[in-house]
Order: sequence, then structure tokens, then C-alpha cells
Amino acid sequence: MSDELFVSCNGERLTAVNLTVSNNGPWIADVDFEAEPSVSGRVKLVIGSLVAFGTVSSGTFGAQTKARIVGGAGGWGTTLGGKSYANDAGIKALTIAQDAARAAGETIGDFVPTSERVGRAFVRDAGPGSRALEVAAGGAAWWVDYAGVTNVGPRPAVPLDAGAYQVLAYDPRDQIVTLGMDDPAEIQIGSVLTERLDRPVTVRQLEIVVTAGELRVLAWCGGSETGYGQLAGLLKTIAQRSTDQRLFGAYRYRVVRMVADRVELQAVRRAAGLPDLLPVSVWPGIAGVHAVLTPGSECLVSFIEGDRTQPYLCAFAGHDGVGFVPVTLTLGGDTGPNAARNGDSVEVLLPPAVFSGSIGGSPATGVLTFTLNKAVGVITSGSAKVRVA
Repeated sequence: MSDELFVSCNGERLTAVNLTVSNNGPWIADVDFEAEPSVSGRVKLVIGSLVAFGTVSSGTFGAQTKARIVGGAGGWGTTLGGKSYANDAGIKALTIAQDAARAAGETIGDFVPTSERVGRAFVRDAGPGSRALEVAAGGAAWWVDYAGVTNVGPRPAVPLDAGAYQVLAYDPRDQIVTLGMDDPAEIQIGSVLTERLDRPVTVRQLEIVVTAGELRVLAWCGGSETGYGQLAGLLKTIAQRSTDQRLFGAYRYRVVRMVADRVELQAVRRAAGLPDLLPVSVWPGIAGVHAVLTPGSECLVSFIEGDRTQPYLCAFAGHDGVGFVPVTLTLGGDTGPNAARNGDSVEVLLPPAVFSGSIGGSPATGVLTFTLNKAVGVITSGSAKVRVA
């Protein structure tokens, strides 16, 4: 560190830097300036040969000796407005990502999501831009590189040259390796460390620390290639644990068969983590309605108050869904007659008719008995709003 500008921000000398690079999300740097420059907007951070472009986060502008820099435009935490998408051919994940990036002021680089399309509909509710990006990524890792560009896709494991680092310490409990390095640009997420270790480990989070003229690198080697960093992963786990006592939302199922008035169901998407269901009750949303569902038709299942012990079938496939037409549909109770439709045949009974009049000019009364006691016809009209199959 003989060069006085070995560590700098926009050419201003720094006395301390703590740069954190995670497997998911933007890199973040907390920096201390030697002087009190006015730093704002997009900046260039230099640590030896490592050059990174980021943005000074809100609230740290002006003549301050300390600042926080977020990789890229620092926009993935920005609250975006809602936006609706629909495409019968499937909505491209890249379209969702690019729209979110444009609104957040970010730039998309390499984009390799787990699936090219997310479905026929997607609703981006108001919230941080990173949420929409995560949906588009479909579980793949996303990160902001040192050039300030956002990338999505796998981060391959690459062995790190043994001459580029020295293992100073290793805590196998926390899976943290302390490294000595001359050039921090050599190490990256996905670097595989082997020197002085019992087995190879892969870097999932980096903390590059410069204080008092000394450079130290802490590499966390836990988690997975699509997981979050050490702290973010713990917080995400805590958040998930706080809600995993209940099941919220609606889950897609396929009808196997009717069992009396209940339905035996098969899970459509195993990745949702729910099993096939033994007969569950139906809450159709309309009083007095019961359907014998067509095997193979799709429906939605929810849980009353999120209680795992109270599943119920809450919705059926619509006109454009699988199995829209049930086997039978009962309205208003089990004892009612069948419905009559326009075009159906009808029979009308012809009872004996009392006759009172005249025959040949003479008064006459009597009872007429028809040889055929019924008339056959067809219903020729009906409601213009209600249709019955």
C-alpha cells in the first residue's frame, strides 16, 4: 500500500473501507474519507486493482467523512409502482426484469433465469424492485458486479490460484476463512479455496476490509450457489420461520375423484412442498351449489385461517382452464328436478275438456276426451343471460 491512492473514492483518499460482496444482491461498501469531500451520485471506488462503480446511498450526501456506496445505481431497494402483465404465450422473465431495472435505474447484463417464461400472467405489486427481479430470476442468483451491471444466473465455481492468497485462519463452525492478499480483485464469489484446508471450500460472501493501511479478506464459504449471504440468509430464515406455522395463499391441485361430497386431489406442482390430499371439503363460494367435478380438472386449495388441519377446495378452473365443465351441477338442493333448456323436448298432458256451446244451432254441453292424451313440442325461447349446457 505504498501508493497513497491505493484506496480511494472518486480520487479522494480513504482511511478505511469495508466492502461486502454477497452471492445475491448488490455489493455494499462503507467508506471513511480522509478529508470532507462532497460526494454524491455515481462514484468510482478503487482498492488496488479492484475498481467498482456504485452510487452513494440516500442520506450520506454533502460534506461528510463517512458514506455508504451501493453497487450499480443503488436502485434495487427503490419502491416501484404496480404493473400488470398478460400473454397467452407466456411472459418473458427478461421483460419483467428489464422493466423493473428501467424503473429502478439499473442495467441488466447476463440474464440466465431458471425459466425463460414465468406464466401467462404476472402482477408486480408495489414494493422494492429486487422483488420483481427475484421473481423473474426464478430462484437463480442475481448480483451487481463491480462494473455496476446486474446479472442473473449461475455463478460457477472457479479454483483460485494458490499464489494469489494465503490462508491466515479458518473457523469451521462459521465457515469463515481469513485471507491475506495483495490484490483483492483476484478473488470473487465462486472462487474455490484449497490451500491449508482439509477440503476445498467455495466462497459465497466476501468482506474486503482496509484499515490502518492493512488489507484483510474474510470469505464465508457456507450456503449454496443460489443462496444469500451469511447475514441475509439468516434473516431470511428467521422471516420464513416466523410464518411457517401457517399456510397462506392458494395452491393448485388436480381432481383425482369424488368421494361422496368431497374431493381427492393430486398436487400439480411438487415444488410447492404440499402433498396429494385425501378427500377435502368444497367451499364453492355460492350457497346452494354442488358440482361433481371432472377427473383431471384443476382447482385451488386454501387453508382456513392458514390452519394446516383445515384445507378446503376454494376455486375451480375457469372457461380457459383445465376441466371447466363438471360432470353434474346441482343448484338449490339435492331434491329439485332437472333444468329445462331452450331446444329441449316437452310433453304436455291433455286432460278431458268440458264443452259448452251449440251443435247445429242447438245448445249442447259435455266432456271431450282426446284420443291422444298428450302433446309433444320443443322449448323455443329462454333467458338471454343464463345458459345451461
